[in-house]
Amino acid sequence: MGKKVGIVRCASYDPQEVYGALKKAVDLSDNLDVAGKTVLLKPNILSDAAPEKAITTHPVFLEAAIRLVREKGAGRILVGDSPGLQMPGFSGKVSGMGEATRKNGAEWIDFTKGKIEVPCPDGKVIKSFTLTQAVREADIIISLPKLKTHQLMQYTGAMKNIFGLVPSLAKSPFHVRFSGRESFAAMIVDLNLAVKPAFAFMDAIVGMEGNGPAAGNPRQIGLVMASSNLLALDVAATQIMGYPPGETPVNKEALSRGLWLSNIEEIEYPGLSPSDLQIPDFVRVSFKKSSSRFLDFILPRPLKRWIDSFDPGPEINHNICIRCGDCKRICNSQAISMIGNENNSIKAIMVIDYRRCIRCFCCHEICPVKAIGVTKPPFLIIR
Repeated sequence: MGKKVGIVRCASYDPQEVYGALKKAVDLSDNLDVAGKTVLLKPNILSDAAPEKAITTHPVFLEAAIRLVREKGAGRILVGDSPGLQMPGFSGKVSGMGEATRKNGAEWIDFTKGKIEVPCPDGKVIKSFTLTQAVREADIIISLPKLKTHQLMQYTGAMKNIFGLVPSLAKSPFHVRFSGRESFAAMIVDLNLAVKPAFAFMDAIVGMEGNGPAAGNPRQIGLVMASSNLLALDVAATQIMGYPPGETPVNKEALSRGLWLSNIEEIEYPGLSPSDLQIPDFVRVSFKKSSSRFLDFILPRPLKRWIDSFDPGPEINHNICIRCGDCKRICNSQAISMIGNENNSIKAIMVIDYRRCIRCFCCHEICPVKAIGVTKPPFLIIR
């Protein structure tokens, strides 16, 4: 595993410009050996949203990735992801991912068709994952993240993107089982340890700031990044966003393992350096003062949840809500319900039981109309 991160400027989603920038970033970072191998490209398709919303990896970026691995001799190219409420037959139509895959001769994979158990004997918090069968079919997995903020984890990037290998609604129980940021980060790092993705290509041409990963605002960044070391790439990306690079939950947990990097000073930047690219006014998700390993792993859960009740939480704007019920379906802690006339959604409203809510923000991520914001709950709301 290398320790180089290639960072290259790319001002637009012009196909030739994107391909040229991605090829240069990969060449700067490490040798990408895919000759004769089955490659799984894993973009970020949080929801099947239009590319201009910056919720998903851009389809032009996916096309460039397909072209690049084919030119490097890949034998078979698979593409897929699993949004939180994926139904069988999901095709990535609105995001353009499905069409970009098919017209470039790659294979679109439905992650809900076939599941396998992948052991993680050296995992810290989990010893086995149920993942899409595509993991077994692939010789090499390449993460294609979008640079975005994240309400729970502050940042979502190369390592967090691998969570999409868990099919659809099977993700929700992980949020309940690992409800703290530190424990959830430990699970994400365990997953990367089990799957061992070989490379990451990051779409940082237009990223997302503010209330990411779904309800934030697109932000022109103008970069393409690549590395065979997913942690090194994430460290670079968080530094560009203005976070302390070793302090976002997944970065901190992965660094503590010493498997990808011993420290961030080991990272090499043969092209541009993130310290010269930092965006001073990037709108980040703030660190929560209660975040600590002690709270996540030592405190009794009832006390931990009481302390967490003072953290920001989801809030439904009933003037925007269309009562589609997606938030209720995604909530594995059963904290969201519809009250009123369920046969007439106009007269019904969605409500959150803060005594059950674990602040995973899955409802915030999945809402198709951005009706669920993040706010400080009233002082008297105690879980």
